Amino acid sequence: MQENQLLFDYVIVGAGSAGCVLAGNLSASGKHSVLLLEAGPDLNGFWIKTPLGYGHSIFNNAVNWMYASEPEAALGGRTMPVPRGKIVGGSSAINAMVYMRGTKTDYDEWEQGGLPDWAWDKVLSSYKKIEDHCVRDDWHGTGGPLQVNSRASVAHPICDAFLEAGQQLQIPRNDDFNGECVGGLGYYHHTICTSGKRVSAARGWLEPARRRSNFRLEPNAQVVRLEISDNEVSGVVYRQNDHLITVKARREVVLACGAINTPQLLMVSGIGPGAQLGDAGVEVRHELPAVGQHMQDHFAYDMHFRSRVPTMNQQIGSWHGKLRAGLQYHLFGSGPLSSGTTHAGGFVKSAPSRDKPNLQLYFSPLTRDLQPGAPGSMAQADPYPAFSIGACNTRPKSRGDISLRSHDMRDAPLIRFNFLDDPDDLAEMIEGVRTLRALADAPSLRRIIEREYLPGPDVNLDEELDQDIRARGYSIYHPCSTCRMGGEKTQSVVNSRLKVHGMEGLRIADASVMPFVLTGNLNGPSMMIGQRASEIILEDSNA
Repeated sequence: MQENQLLFDYVIVGAGSAGCVLAGNLSASGKHSVLLLEAGPDLNGFWIKTPLGYGHSIFNNAVNWMYASEPEAALGGRTMPVPRGKIVGGSSAINAMVYMRGTKTDYDEWEQGGLPDWAWDKVLSSYKKIEDHCVRDDWHGTGGPLQVNSRASVAHPICDAFLEAGQQLQIPRNDDFNGECVGGLGYYHHTICTSGKRVSAARGWLEPARRRSNFRLEPNAQVVRLEISDNEVSGVVYRQNDHLITVKARREVVLACGAINTPQLLMVSGIGPGAQLGDAGVEVRHELPAVGQHMQDHFAYDMHFRSRVPTMNQQIGSWHGKLRAGLQYHLFGSGPLSSGTTHAGGFVKSAPSRDKPNLQLYFSPLTRDLQPGAPGSMAQADPYPAFSIGACNTRPKSRGDISLRSHDMRDAPLIRFNFLDDPDDLAEMIEGVRTLRALADAPSLRRIIEREYLPGPDVNLDEELDQDIRARGYSIYHPCSTCRMGGEKTQSVVNSRLKVHGMEGLRIADASVMPFVLTGNLNGPSMMIGQRASEIILEDSNA
């Protein structure tokens, strides 16, 4: 293989949710040259732009790494699908587009944990800079690259019965989970523009960046290792078209490969837990025990109900339904294709004794025979009217890890979630099932439910629910914390300024740096991390 060499001020590895934001912001002034490397292709076809297209993308290995976990001991040895975006835009190009920030309490805990650069006032300022939000008040930003809109106008009308059920149980209506209060039920906001197209990080930040002479994007370029000398990272080596290319960074290399691939790249390069690196045949260049450790994810569980009234299954299940939906979308940018399947939901307490909402609920007017992430080419709607209500615990205690399968970045790493390893997580999920059933028994939903068929009313005792949760529960695809921020080198990977402990010239900016999993979906927080990282890096460059 021929080896060439390039030189830029900043080299960013990973054109995902955080990497696109970071690259766009660092190149905006024109003062710094920025190279953005992405292992996947640069695509923006129909299934990427169309919100409901993620039902296709999540099974497409051309744009999805399609990783799988190791067998999960607490889940009967089942493996979990781990979809990760392998495309310019990363997971923001293939996700369900629900926009959440986390709560003020989450970030207060970050600050109290010794991370002053991530206090709520600073984080909120960063969120407001990225947003062009449909809610116009002091809690939200306008004019930013990321359009955030309510899709209530195109949501299936059956969602109203779910929201009414909440009010019948004294659960308040909440039309803005990113406002002052997260509790209650309502319609989610999505990263979908008013014309009904997905707004990925690539669309928001790279469209203007592509016109700048100081910015360069290289797709189909997989980094194979970091260039390290005397605890300083000077650049990276990447593979593109069977060539190995070395690129040097005058200022810094920033890893934004996500919670799976960032720790993998560190370890392949010799940065991580020494014993594990030795087992994989990797020379230890810098001992850092927390690399790949402390992984968290939201664990979810669904209940399915046959409906007496039509659901989204009837809108897109038949060939004529698909034709009608396609015409609606093509002509007007509306209809089922212009939104995801998670139309409504919210945050509730699993039991009155809980001091704050600890469950996130998802209401979907669409059901599928396929379990999330099962092999297949496209998720197909069930042929009968049905809907699902799901729950996940917002702050699980169980932690997993990432380790190397080999010293080659082309080999998927070993992914262990250790779901339900902490018994408190299972107890919360059992309480969650009781909450979902209480909603289903509220008058507005009881009127339209023909029957519960998953798990079925006969599964009711705690022991029976325990077994079904272990048999059907799944990852909701929010891995994080594998290179978490903190002050203690043995327990964290980066400091509050995102610098890797004990290394020069290297930072990390993606979901892996989160100290713990946040309340709600993580794509918005990942973009905020890209924004906050750019602010920190530019502050330090001018110091």
